Amino acid sequence: MRFLNHSLAQEIVNRTTNIIHRNINVMNEKGVIIGSGDHHRIDSIHEGAVRVIETQKGFEITSSELTQFHGVKAGINLPITFHDEVVGVIGITGEPEEVRNYGELVKMAAEMILQQAVLVDEIQWDERLKEELTSQLLHGMDKLDSFYFERVERLGIQLDLPRIAVILKVENHSNGYKWLRGKLEKDDLYIVQPTHIVVLKRIDMTHEKEDGTFNQIKSWVQHNQLEGKVAIGRFIPSIEGLAISYQEALYTLKVGEKLHPDQLLYRYEHYKLAVFLAEAKEFGVKGELSQSVEELKDYDEKGDLLETLSVYVEENGDVNKAAGRLFIHRNTLRYRLERISELTNKDPRKLSDLVELYVAILQYKIQ
Repeated sequence: MRFLNHSLAQEIVNRTTNIIHRNINVMNEKGVIIGSGDHHRIDSIHEGAVRVIETQKGFEITSSELTQFHGVKAGINLPITFHDEVVGVIGITGEPEEVRNYGELVKMAAEMILQQAVLVDEIQWDERLKEELTSQLLHGMDKLDSFYFERVERLGIQLDLPRIAVILKVENHSNGYKWLRGKLEKDDLYIVQPTHIVVLKRIDMTHEKEDGTFNQIKSWVQHNQLEGKVAIGRFIPSIEGLAISYQEALYTLKVGEKLHPDQLLYRYEHYKLAVFLAEAKEFGVKGELSQSVEELKDYDEKGDLLETLSVYVEENGDVNKAAGRLFIHRNTLRYRLERISELTNKDPRKLSDLVELYVAILQYKIQ
């Protein structure tokens, strides 16, 4: 396996050169110079490095021995090892007597830089794999095979922990991701998608179900300087429930932005009926209820009747509260309700008719 590449080799050169202020060369497992303080030497074969790779030992070249080798200068060359395997060579230019004392220091520094780079790469790989596994989880259990669960176990992911789906939609994905990273906890799973970021947020079940987590996320939003929206799905106690919670969060975001565009946070529990109607529409289930709203619009150029009906529903049919919110007299409200009844043949003062009108409003607003 190749651990050294040109960029990492040059990083080793730059960092070790700053330590000893001597020219440094880094060669790969074939003895090719892939990093050097002398850029003219890059991509040439270093015969001294080839000797080190063959013998697995350090090799010194003095000025008097230069004619015996091709592509070398006086100096010392030491093996770079990783997991007890020689993966490259590091060389210090200069007479061996002058640079020998730096050898072990430079070798150790190179190996530490290599180990750090490999570790970072492994962490990044695990993060990418975790995102891939999370993405598969969002699409349900049907396509998850034994290999999937083996990889989940290797990464230490506990799928049986209680989680809810949270969707973050921001204008700047990069800023949103950086902000979110500071909020994530150990058992949270996430994936960055083209239009939004999804978090499968672990719930602390010692509180009142997901309410504690909801309040935590609400606090995020209230103190968030990002221009974005957050939608939260339901907690469903099963692995299969994660995909359902995700779909609920998606629909909640969709209808929430249409019904309450000024809000930053949408919770499925507050939009159940609207989500149901949106799902029904997407699956081709159509109704004629929205026709009532279309009839209102034809005679309601200013939108007073539609606004009145919406507020009347939101205030649970309370005339005084509805009139107060609309800044109109109670008699004006009664007149408008009667006008709505005449235009739609549905009396909003009757519960059954009010329900139909309410559903019609939702259908109209989320279409």
